[in-house]
Amino acid sequence: MSRPDLINRSRHERLFHITSQIAPLSLLAPRRHSVPGLRYHPRTDFFPHRRRPQASTLVTLAKIREAWVRDLRAKQLEAILKFYASDAVFLQPTGERITGSIALRTLFQTIMATFDSNLTLHSQNLETSGDLAYDSGDFHEILTTIANGAKIATKSSYIIIFKRQPNGSWQIVQHVWTGTPPPGT
Repeated sequence: MSRPDLINRSRHERLFHITSQIAPLSLLAPRRHSVPGLRYHPRTDFFPHRRRPQASTLVTLAKIREAWVRDLRAKQLEAILKFYASDAVFLQPTGERITGSIALRTLFQTIMATFDSNLTLHSQNLETSGDLAYDSGDFHEILTTIANGAKIATKSSYIIIFKRQPNGSWQIVQHVWTGTPPPGT
């Protein structure tokens, strides 16, 4: 279609014509990425002002998730608490909403005093949008009760919502654990 033909069309028709010519280009984009959970988005891959975050941001978030698990297993209370914003919310499988640093400290102290954890997270989706990010996936955990050695196996889903802080770091602002809570938690 030549330029004079476009001039006689409405703004909507011109826009539709241009985007219909661009859309097939999305088929040429790579569909696999090296970061687990990273997905292909045809609407953003060809428009610089809407590009996905750099892979380094996703790698940073994945490292935070891995460090959180490592610190929980090692019962590093102070290290765990540093991952959370001061007003963070932890939603337990029971539906209980635990809000703020003091309540999170109490939660993790109780968990660490009661159980040994062998938690494994399997991220299914890790994405960002501006200063927010989320990591969603499945988990498997074997909790060993310290008092009697009884083992409790749980398997369910999680979502962690991160927010970029003014200093550029990422902190957890919402943390959701789904499933049936093990007895005694």
